[in-house]
Amino acid sequence: MSDNKSYAGSGAYTAGLRAPLRSLYKSASAPEANARASDVIAPQFVYSGLTSADLNYDSSEYPQSGTFGGVLPPWLDDINTVPQNWQATAADKQDSLDRQTQVSAAMSYIANHVPGQQYNGTTTAQIIEQYFTQGMWDPSLFSQQQVAALSGNWVADDGELARQRLGSANPNVIKLADAASYDIAAWTGAASNGAQLSALQATLSAAQNAGALFVCDYRPVLGAAVTGQLVRKGSHLAAPLCFFTIDASGAALTPQAIQISATDSGAYIFTPTDAADPQRDAWLLAKLWVASSDQQWWFSGSHLFNTHTIDMLFGTAALNQILTGVLPANHALVILAKPYLQKSFNINSGVIGMKADISDTPIYQKGSFCDNVLPTGRVGLYSVISSLYQNYRFDDNAFPAQISKRGLNSGPITKVVFPYRDDGQRWWTAVNNFVSGIVNATYANDAAVAADAGLNGWMNAVQAAFNHDGATRFTWTPSVACLNSVFSNLLFTCSVQHTAVNNTMFNAWGFIPNGAFAMQAPPPANAAAVSRQTVLASLPNPAQVVSDKNNTIQPQISFVMSGTSVVSETLGVTPASGADMQQIYPYAAGSPQQAAVGAFWNEIWQGPASVTSVIGANQQARVASWRGATPVPNSLAYYYLSANLVAWQAPQHLNAATTNAIQI
Repeated sequence: MSDNKSYAGSGAYTAGLRAPLRSLYKSASAPEANARASDVIAPQFVYSGLTSADLNYDSSEYPQSGTFGGVLPPWLDDINTVPQNWQATAADKQDSLDRQTQVSAAMSYIANHVPGQQYNGTTTAQIIEQYFTQGMWDPSLFSQQQVAALSGNWVADDGELARQRLGSANPNVIKLADAASYDIAAWTGAASNGAQLSALQATLSAAQNAGALFVCDYRPVLGAAVTGQLVRKGSHLAAPLCFFTIDASGAALTPQAIQISATDSGAYIFTPTDAADPQRDAWLLAKLWVASSDQQWWFSGSHLFNTHTIDMLFGTAALNQILTGVLPANHALVILAKPYLQKSFNINSGVIGMKADISDTPIYQKGSFCDNVLPTGRVGLYSVISSLYQNYRFDDNAFPAQISKRGLNSGPITKVVFPYRDDGQRWWTAVNNFVSGIVNATYANDAAVAADAGLNGWMNAVQAAFNHDGATRFTWTPSVACLNSVFSNLLFTCSVQHTAVNNTMFNAWGFIPNGAFAMQAPPPANAAAVSRQTVLASLPNPAQVVSDKNNTIQPQISFVMSGTSVVSETLGVTPASGADMQQIYPYAAGSPQQAAVGAFWNEIWQGPASVTSVIGANQQARVASWRGATPVPNSLAYYYLSANLVAWQAPQHLNAATTNAIQI
């Protein structure tokens, strides 16, 4: 791997980005799954994985000293106990090395071409677009088409702010704002500018009464870090509220109001028609804050917690039971789940160290990426994870359950273009049918499930890990119905859900204003306090890309490039033949389980109702609905949940088909 010493700001990049990838190259002396139980040390759970140095903080880092004591999800104790056949392959390692070569070249290009750029746009938005386009993109790596799609549609446009909440890297926040949860009159009335918001109150209340008011509320996940002063000194974090209504066409959302500092009920509410904001710079800044906050939720929440961590929890429990002789390595449900579980250990060892031989500090630990780049630092990030984990319920996070709970599958929102929901639904049906086929081929009835000691040992270990602090997050009932539910949710989470929040990350956050990893100034007190300079000073400064201090541009672009490297195994595999899918799920020839694999391949590829056909038709309809200038926004085209690789993206390798292994 290149040392990438061609720019002076490599410190944050080195500590924060090589660690999760270097873990792929480690050669652990780990046992094979078929070794005798007496010869091996089985993987175990630890209920933090963090050291006292990570958990303790003082006034040199944060406004106050303390020790983080919130509840965190369990972790694997030692990657050396993971069998090699559950780890990254040589092909995976080569993919990551190839990607790092591209990352190094991209960072060198920025360092050599951004200094001395001149920005002469007429509006603030034009200047910002120049800031993060000129000198940023190596033409040998990034096509004009790709750069245009990155920068041509961004949150300066109200419609794109909304589209990115539905079809970008974090579609897991927006929800129906019903009257039971959001008292619009009380909310507007409490704001410092409440006397000027009668028209806004009427608009939002009317939409709410019609079931057409939606909200991104960042307080439940980011609020504790803000109010608990777990924001690093000199850094800035907010937990906004952003309300949307459905536009006159009935097919799109429009943002109507943003309260940036929503943990304070008296904070100013920004609107697109504020008389104190004739240039709309304050409204632009409010949208930039929403976009950045969305990224904060995504980083450790929707992405690393809700896919990587859940995946590793099931995988650790499986290996513990396999290597202690309770669960057969060739169990039908292990064969089903292994392709989804087997590689998360490698990348997760770069998140929290698991006694691996890693030269760089994993990103969640002291002095690494989170401390160097994110406003929360590591400790505020622990707070974000804790806020999610304390209220986590595995069943509630199943795709249909969370879409329904958020009020996104009925009423006026069903006519709004929502790519993640619509493409995800077809995948959920296919995955659920596949799981049911395997389960029904393996168990005749509930009694057969209850009699399976290996399966019950595995699920009981999962239950104990999830509920380690006494909270009920996972409940196992030995029945066919529960088995179908658990494994449908697990497989979808580790494949389709992870693809939706991972493969989108470059197109979501590569253009910095769509979600700055760190805002550089505090939220404005009101609209009148915002000038063009206020907006520009709130974003990372391109003039500092060759300086260690305050350089978050290169670390951000590096991170999202590294996280979207080539993935060798895909859920759909190929339209040519089902034989390779049979190798992924190696059931006995002629068995009913093998027939279920064949049925899964058919459901993905064959006929007008297949996954490929339905999602392809969805994509074509979305593209056809676009009435703006080219290119079509990535958030609308939303090709991320395709079954097959998108050939025209080479050589950037910024997207892959829907994947069945969390390895990036």
